[in-house]
Amino acid sequence: MTNAPAVTVLLGVWNPNRDYVELAIRSVLAQTFRDFELLIVEDPSPHSIADLVTAIEDPRIRLLQRPQRGTLGAALNAGLAVARAELVARIDADDVALPERLARQVAFLNANPDVTVYGSRITVIDDRGRSVGRRLLPLAHDDIVAALRRYNCISHPSVMYRKSAVLSLGGYDETRVAEDYDLWCRMVLAGMRFRNADEDFVQYRFHQEAAKYREVHDAIRVTIDIKKRYFRGRFTWGDRLRLLAEQTLLRLPAPLIIGLFRLLEYRKRPSRPAT
Repeated sequence: MTNAPAVTVLLGVWNPNRDYVELAIRSVLAQTFRDFELLIVEDPSPHSIADLVTAIEDPRIRLLQRPQRGTLGAALNAGLAVARAELVARIDADDVALPERLARQVAFLNANPDVTVYGSRITVIDDRGRSVGRRLLPLAHDDIVAALRRYNCISHPSVMYRKSAVLSLGGYDETRVAEDYDLWCRMVLAGMRFRNADEDFVQYRFHQEAAKYREVHDAIRVTIDIKKRYFRGRFTWGDRLRLLAEQTLLRLPAPLIIGLFRLLEYRKRPSRPAT
């Protein structure tokens, strides 16, 4: 590739489930929008996916192998440093991009230059690709800003954003989990604008192998700290009640927390298995 692509799809991996990551990669390669590079940043893993990437044989894939393992935020910053496009789309190694995703996001951001981050509502799938619900995230900028004081209402693997805006704020936090929530909060306070699509751009896999499943207590603790750091003095009574509820959740076992989250956040909707 000699000319810079219109989009960089950024995927950070460490020892992923090979079936899931192949499905994620092929879902990107099957996009109706073709002018992109898929930049995979791999931290040293017990089982590298280098052979999988070689076997797929698509020139749009670039594999960056880092010398030592770090956080996802560090891997994504390494990817942003070499990404060739201004528009960056995120996806995780266990999720599936729907075919029109990139086309719709590029069209929207080109038509709305004031929007920096464009994500979507998501279909949640299990380890077999079966739908377990849909997450109805807020759509409009003002609603997103209000919701961010309470929870992360931007689905990281669904977003496309402007790379220069992210780099202007120093990129992702490299020290801990919830690197995306930290970034969104900094961007909001810097006056950048957000939007979520009502349609789903990704199938978001929630399963027991995932870090987002295993690290639930750490994620809650970091989320509480981020909210206090960026929004202290701006909380409504509803925001304070949410903080109290999260502090209470820390006393519960992880399976119970996850069960409550699914009950409260996922809206049932039938969907075909990921293919």
